[in-house]
Amino acid sequence: MAQPSPVKVLDVCRVAPPPLSPDSTTPKALPLTFFDMLLLKIPPTQRLYFYETSHPTTAFLEVVVPKLKHSLSLTLQHYVPLAGNVTWTLDYSKLIIEYIEGDTVLLTVAESEVDFYSLSGDNFREAQNFNPFLPCLVGSETRVPVLALQVTLFPNVGFSIGYAVHHGVLDGKTTTMFMHSWAFICTRGEDSTLMPELTPLYDRTMIVDPSDLETSFSNFWLGKDGPSNKSLALEDMKAPPDAMLGTFLLTQDNIENIKMCVQFQWEQKQLQKPSLHLSSFVITTAYTWVCLVKARQIRSEKVYLGISVDCRGRLKPPAPPNYFGNCITSVIVDADSDDLAGEDGVAIAAKAIGEAIEGLKDGVLEGKGDLLSRYAAIPPGRIFSIAGSPRFGSYKTDFGWGRPRKVVITSIDKNGSFSLSDSRDGSNWVEIGIVLNKHESEVFVSVFSSGLHKTFTHT
Repeated sequence: MAQPSPVKVLDVCRVAPPPLSPDSTTPKALPLTFFDMLLLKIPPTQRLYFYETSHPTTAFLEVVVPKLKHSLSLTLQHYVPLAGNVTWTLDYSKLIIEYIEGDTVLLTVAESEVDFYSLSGDNFREAQNFNPFLPCLVGSETRVPVLALQVTLFPNVGFSIGYAVHHGVLDGKTTTMFMHSWAFICTRGEDSTLMPELTPLYDRTMIVDPSDLETSFSNFWLGKDGPSNKSLALEDMKAPPDAMLGTFLLTQDNIENIKMCVQFQWEQKQLQKPSLHLSSFVITTAYTWVCLVKARQIRSEKVYLGISVDCRGRLKPPAPPNYFGNCITSVIVDADSDDLAGEDGVAIAAKAIGEAIEGLKDGVLEGKGDLLSRYAAIPPGRIFSIAGSPRFGSYKTDFGWGRPRKVVITSIDKNGSFSLSDSRDGSNWVEIGIVLNKHESEVFVSVFSSGLHKTFTHT
């Protein structure tokens, strides 16, 4: 017998941008670049923002929802492509993001009696518990929407804002820029002017593709299910039914202690490379990767880590931070699971990650033509990847009711990723989102905490 839904849908709205003025420079159609084609069919990115407020249902529907809808419409005048769809040109020769007058963003309004604090906490909980609070991108094989939103009230306690975005259109930096823009306009009333750093730049001429990566990536996706397959349907990856999602914190002291231990082990084993920079990112990802390998008890296997790299500042000439669209590539790091599970595991992981990042100085797009094929060749369960970044400032997304109590990248439950984010208190702490099964999650808790204790004792 089917379980009753934990949410009650109150309204399904379609929010449109205001009519574009004749002198508007916002494009109604944008070509997909090779950066977009790299991520064309992967499942949507989904994220939940939880806000602690005391609105009863009536006040929420009469005050909060209209304010969110109105500010969303005003924001979409700057981000018109988000109300559009990914589709083909009429001759099927090129993929574009197309906005046609009358296109909208689907916004679902719901309420729930689910425990707000349990859902917005840090402890491991069933990943499927988040699904009712997230929207879906409902499209066809020839037309897929870019964005869907859901706002859910937990009466007298708080509300959540969830999104699903087409990763073939937006990377994390652009998605966060849009959320910050929406929040900024929501707090400003009728003033819809955006600061320069929040104003999207649509100039595709700055993305140069001398190696024709667009064709390589397009051939991979469109030839995956048979020759000349023009379907744009996104991959339908399911999370394991026993997936658990939890959040862990690394303080700046934790990171510094791990860094000192790594440097000591490098010196002891003569692993060090004088020019290698041990950034907080290298330390955080190395430590998390090692803890995950131990928790999953992977033995005598090669394991891989996929690292997303923001190319905006690395292109020649560089693209500005407010460039709209995908502008990321990936590097794949590998190591022996037994080495990572050993005494010097974090030092070995940090060296591999650091060297891969150093190698980007030789050209961020060098040798990327077979990137998708290399990912596809990795055995299931052996690849770990990273979603999000502490630099995005997700916890700065304030719509006028304070900072989020919790931000969760929920889509990591489908693809073997762990997430990185800034922390809710505005410090330099890093939040790490983890998805494992129940047994593995219990092991991870032990391994993560005991490892920090060892580094603290050592230092």
